[in-house]
Amino acid sequence: MIRNDDIDQSNAVVVKQSEEPVRPKERRLSKVQKRRLLQITSIILLLLLIFAAVRLSTVSSAMDDQLLVQIGNQQPALVDLRLSLPISPSLFGVNVFPETGTSSQDKAYNGFMSYSPPIINGLENAGIKLLRFPGGTWGEDHLLSFDQLNAFSSLLSQVGADGMIQARLSGPIDGKLTALTDVNARANLAGRWVDYMNNPKSDLRTGKYKNAPYHPVEFWTVGNEPDKLINPATGKPYTVAEYVNDFIQFSLSMHQNDPAIQVFGPEISQFYGVGAGPADANGQLWMESFLKGVGTYEQQHPELSFHLLDGVSFHRYPLTDASQAPDLLLSSTGEWNYVLPPLRKLIQQDLGRNAPIAITEINANPTNQVPSQGVAALWWADTLGTLMSQQVEYTAFFSAEGVDTPYPLFTSDGLQQTPMFRVMQIFSHLQRNLVPVEAQSEPISMFATQDNTRQTVSLLFVNKSNTTQLAH
Repeated sequence: MIRNDDIDQSNAVVVKQSEEPVRPKERRLSKVQKRRLLQITSIILLLLLIFAAVRLSTVSSAMDDQLLVQIGNQQPALVDLRLSLPISPSLFGVNVFPETGTSSQDKAYNGFMSYSPPIINGLENAGIKLLRFPGGTWGEDHLLSFDQLNAFSSLLSQVGADGMIQARLSGPIDGKLTALTDVNARANLAGRWVDYMNNPKSDLRTGKYKNAPYHPVEFWTVGNEPDKLINPATGKPYTVAEYVNDFIQFSLSMHQNDPAIQVFGPEISQFYGVGAGPADANGQLWMESFLKGVGTYEQQHPELSFHLLDGVSFHRYPLTDASQAPDLLLSSTGEWNYVLPPLRKLIQQDLGRNAPIAITEINANPTNQVPSQGVAALWWADTLGTLMSQQVEYTAFFSAEGVDTPYPLFTSDGLQQTPMFRVMQIFSHLQRNLVPVEAQSEPISMFATQDNTRQTVSLLFVNKSNTTQLAH
């Protein structure tokens, strides 16, 4: 159980407790009851940093399909094991940067993230299944080289994760390279990246790159936070209409090189909810106008054999300064229950179909005005659990290593695993299917999962209060 009164200590550990299964002869099961025995095999508790142990006793129904759980003074919560939804493996993702020692094509900046065994083994151990690259504003300020793309391919293979690459939207780079002010030239460059990464016979794989690492990348995004970018064609901040036009050109070019890829957008810096912004300089709401624009184009071009937009992506940092308002930060997790359902309805309305949601950057705040590590880890555990409950398909925490604030998974000094890493590690011990639970979340949240056989159940508690709580 995540606890808030130990938040300033350092090393978290994971404790997995298993109850002894009840023998059939001791329960005198009927033939009907013998059809399935419920065994709680993992109640995952974090200690020292933010957790306190709890005792759990189970109350099974006559059909062995339900648990009644009461935490502290909160209302009892029913865990109905007949309800089960698959959890997307790509929910557990992280942003990664170019490898230390590699140079960008513009030669202006070297990579700054370690791809050493502690990072690779740690990401694999924490169950990370999605790596977004090159992570943040770097991909707009610089141009990836083939060496950096090759290093990323190797990292994907070693970690055993899927990749998501952000195509560079803005330009030019500098006077030494062709000024990429024309959208067709920039879109063609993104298409060539797709060809290089996903086509082992690409004409780009010649010379020194003939035997380059090969790990196809299925997921792609167009730009990084276009609501904050300058349109190279106008020299002014992007409007939604301009981004819609550029997104369409990019997606067409990228899909022509591999129709099987999935392209995400609009990749805006924040999303506050349907009707709440952000908006461009003309007052047009970014999310609503983007979905409407892309949806209209797809409807006008039924000859397309693929979707231009395969997933709806945005970033989320709940606070700019999270150092002074820990209570506000911890309470922000509940916003997902109100933001995401209307967004899914809007996607269905504007695209005429469902499309997955991707939060491709997320942390407590985007600056160095961070809360304590314990509060940040509490927030992240509650947030990730809430996103899991809302069936979000893709999430990429910011970040793995290379930037020390906001808190990463590994420190730059010594590559030490942080409390944020421990949270990811805990979720890797949960089961693959969500059991939806209608339960009070203040001050303690509860999340339930079960395996495919419905024989193993995991309960995760997040205690945001300052006192130890008892769960029955």
